[in-house]
Amino acid sequence: MIPNIYFKIGQPSTGKSYGFKEENLKKDYFNDKDIVYKKIPVSGGVGNEYKGLQNTDLAISYDVVNKTLKFGEFLKMLMKAIGNPTVPHVVFLDDFHNQDISSLLSEYTPLFKAGQKVDLTKNDKIKNAPDLKIFQLEEFERVEDFISEWNRFIKSLNVHSEVITNRISGDDLALVYPSNFYLLGAANFNEKTINIFADWADRATIKYIDPLKNMDSLKDTNDFVKCAKSLNHNLKNILEESLIFDYEKYCFGIWKVQDENHKIIKDKEEQKKIIKFFFSMIKNSLIYNNKNSEINEIGWSLIQSMKDDDFFKSNFKINFDLEFDEENKELFKTLHSFGIYEG
Repeated sequence: MIPNIYFKIGQPSTGKSYGFKEENLKKDYFNDKDIVYKKIPVSGGVGNEYKGLQNTDLAISYDVVNKTLKFGEFLKMLMKAIGNPTVPHVVFLDDFHNQDISSLLSEYTPLFKAGQKVDLTKNDKIKNAPDLKIFQLEEFERVEDFISEWNRFIKSLNVHSEVITNRISGDDLALVYPSNFYLLGAANFNEKTINIFADWADRATIKYIDPLKNMDSLKDTNDFVKCAKSLNHNLKNILEESLIFDYEKYCFGIWKVQDENHKIIKDKEEQKKIIKFFFSMIKNSLIYNNKNSEINEIGWSLIQSMKDDDFFKSNFKINFDLEFDEENKELFKTLHSFGIYEG
């Protein structure tokens, strides 16, 4: 059985989202039964602030043009799950690393405690819920009227509920955590997903995708692929020597090694750019995990570890014999050229 709150965190292109597709969920977890499914891509960055999951997805507002209530997708799915407890309702937040989900869902955090999850299938008050006025959303002319009626309905269920503030109107809205509601999420490691763990660790099952297994799944044996694999495994060994054992936050998957058609990149110059890209990606991972002071030393150890790799030594002219020294200008120029230098 799939956990009600299930997050997969990993490096790009490690298959995090694949298992959360509607058809895969139905096959793997719900015995091919019907489910209500909503995928919400979580966008971010300049120019994308109003795309994907936003405050309005968590609230009720009034549409002055159509003169009807407007329900955010996330909130609507939760309410539908309460009203139809025999059918699984699944919300999939794709790429939730683009926003601070911990902050965005903060008002829902008290609701989603495991001990507060309720099975409503045997609740007498719920049997005719889909036919109740509160589920005929267009009949309400004001947000306040709906919330008042909804709160009376939730109170009649006589189960544990939590009150959240409707972010548009400011009214208190009562909700329960039904056992048929599933919140799934896929995200890359970055500073936002690292921060989410503290307040959701006791609410969500979090799976860290192993990037080494993902990389080792490539069956190609050309020098470029061997180089990428060596870089990954050498990084793990260097991290462990520094007593850093959560290597899945720093190593990488098959992202960039393959093109959009899952073919290995063949162009030599592009291959060289990709290897350098991995070094800069590793630097970013170290920064996200507050390892700034270790970037230069780990970076140089990693470069030295590649001195016997055929692709690396033939495509990058490096003096591997340099000793790590804070005053060594040549060493730091080399680190800078690979994008793994911290000044």
